[in-house]
Amino acid sequence: MRLILARHGNTFGPGDAVVWVGARSDLPLVEKGHAQAEAIADGLIAADLAPSRIWAGPLKRTAETAAIVAARCGLAADAVTHAEELREIDYGTWEGRSNDEIRAEVGDDPIDGWQKRSVWPDGFGWRPSEAEILADWDRLVARIAADAPPDATVLIVSSNGIFRLVARALGLAPSEAKMNTGALARLELDGGDLRVLAWNLDPARLAP
Repeated sequence: MRLILARHGNTFGPGDAVVWVGARSDLPLVEKGHAQAEAIADGLIAADLAPSRIWAGPLKRTAETAAIVAARCGLAADAVTHAEELREIDYGTWEGRSNDEIRAEVGDDPIDGWQKRSVWPDGFGWRPSEAEILADWDRLVARIAADAPPDATVLIVSSNGIFRLVARALGLAPSEAKMNTGALARLELDGGDLRVLAWNLDPARLAP
C-alpha cells in the first residue's frame, strides 16, 4: 500500500503575525493554503498517485486541505475520513504565541531543540505525550490497512508536529524530520512494515 503524507497548506498570509498553532487554534487556510492544496492534488495526479481514500485531522486547515484534494481528484465526500489521531499537538503554554515571545520567556534551547533536533520540550504542557501520539499513529495505520486493499494509494493529511514524531520513529534523522506546509512524504506499507521512500517533497517533484 502507498501512503502519502501531506502537511496542510498555509494558515498565515502576508503581514499576519505568525504564532504557534496547534490543537486549540482552529485556523482556516488562507489563499496560499488553498493553492498549496490544489498543488498537492495536481502533483498526485501527475505522478499517477491520486488517492482512493483520504484520512485527515479534524481541524479546519487539515479538513479543507483534504476536501480540496478530494474534489480535484474526483473523489466523493465519503472518501474522506476525519480522524482524531491526526489532530495536531496541543502546544500548551506556547499555543498562540510567537517564537520571539517564547524565547524571551524560556530561552532558545527548548524551541531550537524541537525545531532543529525534534526534541520534545518538557514542562510546557504539550499534549498528548510523545508515546500517546505514536501509539495513536500505529492504531491509525492499522485502521487504514484494514480499510483499503494492499494496492491502494491513501493520502494522510495532518501537521508538521505529528509528522515530525512519525519521521523520527521511522528512522529519519531529526534534522530531516520537518515537513513544510503543502509538502508531501511517500511511504510504503508492506504487511506490518512501513518504510519511507521520500520526505518533505514539493508536490511537483512526485512525478518521475
